[in-house]
Amino acid sequence: MNADDLIVIGAGPSGLAAAHEAVGRGARVLVLERLDCVGGLSRTTVFEGNRFDVGPHRFFTKNQEVHKLFVETAGGDLLKVPRRTRIFYNNKYFNYPLTPLNAMFGVGLHSSLSILSSYTKTRARRAFREPPIRNFEEWVVDHFGSSLFETFFKTYTEKVWGVPCTRISADWAAQRIKALSLRTAVVNALFKSKRKLIKTLIDEFIYPRLGAGQLYENMASKVTRSGSRIITGARVTRIHRDDLRIRAVEVEDVRGQCYVVEARQFLVSAPLTDILAMMSPEPHSEVLAASRALRYRNHVGVNLVVEGCPFPDQWIYVHSKEVGIARITNYANFSPDMAAQRGISPITAEYFCFHGDDVWNAPDHALVERAKRELTQMKILQPDRVISGFVVRNEKAYPIIEMGYEEHIATIKAWLDQFENLLPIGRSGMFKYNNQDHAIATGLLAARTVLGVSKYDPWMVNIDAEYHETGIARRV
Repeated sequence: MNADDLIVIGAGPSGLAAAHEAVGRGARVLVLERLDCVGGLSRTTVFEGNRFDVGPHRFFTKNQEVHKLFVETAGGDLLKVPRRTRIFYNNKYFNYPLTPLNAMFGVGLHSSLSILSSYTKTRARRAFREPPIRNFEEWVVDHFGSSLFETFFKTYTEKVWGVPCTRISADWAAQRIKALSLRTAVVNALFKSKRKLIKTLIDEFIYPRLGAGQLYENMASKVTRSGSRIITGARVTRIHRDDLRIRAVEVEDVRGQCYVVEARQFLVSAPLTDILAMMSPEPHSEVLAASRALRYRNHVGVNLVVEGCPFPDQWIYVHSKEVGIARITNYANFSPDMAAQRGISPITAEYFCFHGDDVWNAPDHALVERAKRELTQMKILQPDRVISGFVVRNEKAYPIIEMGYEEHIATIKAWLDQFENLLPIGRSGMFKYNNQDHAIATGLLAARTVLGVSKYDPWMVNIDAEYHETGIARRV
């Protein structure tokens, strides 16, 4: 096959943004995607005329360049959606973001007083001595108090990540909810501030009419119309290097046939651990040891077509210990055109798991029955309202931000930074728990860097909790 200017591995948000940027600058690009469709974790699956994302995807950003790209790519199919989300805990619903009266009546006066008391004690202790913040639990307790942590943070967080909160790095909290605290939430609920809102409190977002994947399908069309190629069902199995320069990648197609493609530059959004495992020759032992210390969490979406509208929210966080579901989404509440017809709701019940555990090993029909049973237990719906269902599995969907991960990433990054023509991009490729706009930004910057337009370090794309940075990244 002829050499391309750029090979992009992965057709998710970062990969397609990179390809879009590159073809816009006259480069010839080849995108290789393991799945049979584009969009990655932001893809949309159609089933019986109903449309399902991989869990809820909303879009908002302060990055004007990324916002402009999103709007232009979505075209006239862009909706502005008032956000409604709640927490399900102890068989009750709580507004999210917090509203004081709802929370007080929901948990009861005694628990409300306990929450306020523990928060006050935490603030008082901090006034005399700043406590060490070593993990997620200590970070949340410092910002919300121990009672609120136990009530509204611990169970959900451990469902998603599969490890105790004491083993999750404080970095994850700092990235996702940095500027939010009990005081901030209460003040925001009582006095609708006209100042900038913390990202967790934003109450409106934009959304493509036919699902999150519509954006990336449109982006892919623009790439292929330019004469570049996107090959789906193409699994990269080996990355061939000559010392610190990538020469080619080996690809296996859906028929099991293998071929090799060459390019001048390479951008990779595959999981960081997979990038290193595919290297030939392999990295030195220190880099491999750092890679083996990193873990990802798998995601399983049990998608159901149900009669009626079982809940009015776009999504609900499920904090109850009694069920394994972590979050449920009703896509008809994002866009009515996600449903095949009126009176039908496409919903997803999300589970998080590791390879080899009960959820990952369960057959699809058992997972559908489990989701129906748990949703019935939550009084969300009755089993006879479920018309049909199917399961979507995603390996290595969420990088687990465990304590000590920074050292492993630093070791890996120091080695990868030496390469002449390779940059990892996106959530999985950079082992950063970020969102669509950040992934898009890494793709844009990486494309400009490898094409010699300018030089950026995509690793510096900010993932703190202010939604989102106005600047895009630091030049190097």
